[in-house]
Amino acid sequence: MISTNKSIVYRNWLKLLLLVTIVFTSGCQMLFPKNAGKDLQHFALQAPQPGTTLPELDIVTLEGEQRRLSEYVDGKPLVLQLGSHSCPVYRYRRFDMNKLQREFGDAVDFLTIYTVEAHPAGSKSPYRESEWLTGINRVTGVRVTQPGTLVERIDQASYSIDELDTPNPVVVDVMQDEAWNTFGSAPSPAYVINKLGEIVLRQVWVNPKGIKQTLDQLLPGDD
Repeated sequence: MISTNKSIVYRNWLKLLLLVTIVFTSGCQMLFPKNAGKDLQHFALQAPQPGTTLPELDIVTLEGEQRRLSEYVDGKPLVLQLGSHSCPVYRYRRFDMNKLQREFGDAVDFLTIYTVEAHPAGSKSPYRESEWLTGINRVTGVRVTQPGTLVERIDQASYSIDELDTPNPVVVDVMQDEAWNTFGSAPSPAYVINKLGEIVLRQVWVNPKGIKQTLDQLLPGDD
């Protein structure tokens, strides 16, 4: 038994060492990319531009009820994030997003749209022509399959909420991926919308620091 326990501890340390190695060699860029890269070059043209009105589309609640996105614009700034649990950027920046929500409290609304899985296990990634688990997902054991039905996507969103302790409302994209396509076909984009429903910030990769700076600018003049 002692030998078995030592073996488990050893394997866990090896995983940790591998994770640290990935982060300090290429992982920081992989976890927190600063540039869209060749897989997301389309984002700049496809995603709605700052200064335009928030696009209208259908989303689905975790109870399976269809809603319009405009229902979530309620006279306050709105931080809109899209993502999926298999996206490392979405997972690891979720903690800072939770902190941001606590900081701004009732002054700002937050909404997450759960979309197509970015790095599903057992099927090709929407950003590649084959399976693309990523090194971080392999090391941390994240294996998420691509939902084939709306019920499965809702179940996956609910699982992710529990895993990441997500406090803000979460809705899911329809199976035609309308929101994902409309907002730039990216794995973890984010937007800030003012109280008039206009986009004032868009990010191909969610960046809580940039969102905070925009909210700080919005709120003082938000009378």
